[in-house]
Amino acid sequence: MWASVWHGPDDFRLEQRPSPACPPGWVLLQPELVGLCGTDLSIDAGHHGRARAPLVLGHEVVATVVDPRESNLAPGSRVALRPTLPCGECWPCRHGAPHTCRQLRLIGIDMDGGLAELAVAPAASLVPLSQQVPLTEAVLAEPLAVAIHAVERVGTVAGATVLVIGAGPIGILTGLVASSRGGRVLVSEPHAHRRGLAEDLGFETLDPARPLLDEVASLTDGVMSDVLFDCAAYPPLSAELSALVREHGSIVLVALYPDPTPLDLHAITFAEQAVLGSRVYTPDDLTAAVNFIDTGQLDLSRLPIGVFGLDDARGAVDAARRGAALKIAVQPTSVLSPRG
Repeated sequence: MWASVWHGPDDFRLEQRPSPACPPGWVLLQPELVGLCGTDLSIDAGHHGRARAPLVLGHEVVATVVDPRESNLAPGSRVALRPTLPCGECWPCRHGAPHTCRQLRLIGIDMDGGLAELAVAPAASLVPLSQQVPLTEAVLAEPLAVAIHAVERVGTVAGATVLVIGAGPIGILTGLVASSRGGRVLVSEPHAHRRGLAEDLGFETLDPARPLLDEVASLTDGVMSDVLFDCAAYPPLSAELSALVREHGSIVLVALYPDPTPLDLHAITFAEQAVLGSRVYTPDDLTAAVNFIDTGQLDLSRLPIGVFGLDDARGAVDAARRGAALKIAVQPTSVLSPRG
């Protein structure tokens, strides 16, 4: 099979490899479309602590079942992949939170992923997805699950003023989920094209020429936001997060800060604010994401997706890094015909 193999920073090579071994309980897949995210960019830059070359990247995978083995999946059916591989033995795993496993591994990071003509995954990690859904919408199932989990961390956003920091894929999807659940969504994004997309989707956007605190105060009559989703992890802003949220409001940390980052704990304590981490998602969150997509509850058709062939993974990573589209994806079934 053909695979795009990462050999280190800026070094992707299209190589012939044997078909992957399929252990008991796993399924052989043909990846149809594979999204790239910030984690892939971090791996390519050599900043990820676990990823080791040579490696086949790709954890946002929509695929066709080739060999279901002993699973109940039908050959030729389409599935979304949950790439998390919990140990099943630590305290979180034994108490219903495998997404926070203390030894959590991921397909596409700790083992080969979807940037290949064939891949393998546990049958229990696959969620059936309608063949009628366009691939460019289906590929958003995994990041949509991240957004759903982030909103679930708060519990309810109906009637709330929701401030989303960052209008990348996770920020936009978090805004869509919050809006679908009755939240008023404000979006802070310095880049004009992403801010324009947020406006096209019906979100209120903040003027980057004005101080963020002033903008939020102006739009909320000085009350500030009820809930803040940090989908950017911008270190210079971290100390201001508390000031952007009202008393008894919530701050949800969705994006990952690369280093220890200051928070105003004095202000958080006095305002009795809740600070919530949000790590990947649960199995139920991915099922909910697929249901959102299958039923059309969220209109994802307006989200710009750039698609590249398997032989141009380097170009796809470059496009993702410069934000050429909201989501950049690689089509492993298109080996020699980049479409980005």
